[in-house]
Amino acid sequence: MFVSKFLLNRQKIVNPPDIHRAVASYFADQAPETARFLYRLEWYKIGISVPFTVYSETSPIMQLMPECQLFETTELKALEDQKYQDFALFAAPPFDNDWDPVADENKIINWLKKELAGAATIVNYKLGPNNRLYYEVDGEHQQQQTVSINGTLQVKDRSKLDLLRQSPLGRCIELGCGLLQLVPRNEYAGKVSCRHCMND
Repeated sequence: MFVSKFLLNRQKIVNPPDIHRAVASYFADQAPETARFLYRLEWYKIGISVPFTVYSETSPIMQLMPECQLFETTELKALEDQKYQDFALFAAPPFDNDWDPVADENKIINWLKKELAGAATIVNYKLGPNNRLYYEVDGEHQQQQTVSINGTLQVKDRSKLDLLRQSPLGRCIELGCGLLQLVPRNEYAGKVSCRHCMND
């Protein structure tokens, strides 16, 4: 697995599915079954040039594309052997009906708990900022509610959690949803300032 850093020019690309196509062009010479990737773009960030992260099964091929430029690729390192991992997730949970990140907070967290089952438990979390993405597909205007979840996990099975972060959580991968980012936390996680602390 590889982790790459890209820089998006939001004056050049404004439609979310076009970002997915731009990233896919870096794998154009590879077989479809190996050119799988997922990415995380924090839509709420302000600015013309916005960095974002891509996880892929194979290494992207460097090319010149100012509107969506690759500038760094490395192999994804195995998770460090730490009891706690800080996490960040920008997701579109697979709910059937239109949902609200505030009203459906418990539903969202219960979904995430099921995704993490056996790999980690949620120590604390906070939701937001949350975005409703507006985009166009084949001339048709569409929209998708998303949620940002940040917090701390207690690791139960490091190998399982390592594999889990290499696959998307939820749906709408083409919109930059589903990539679980993890950063090891050395100090006791209970010291983290958070909106919700949990005893799982």
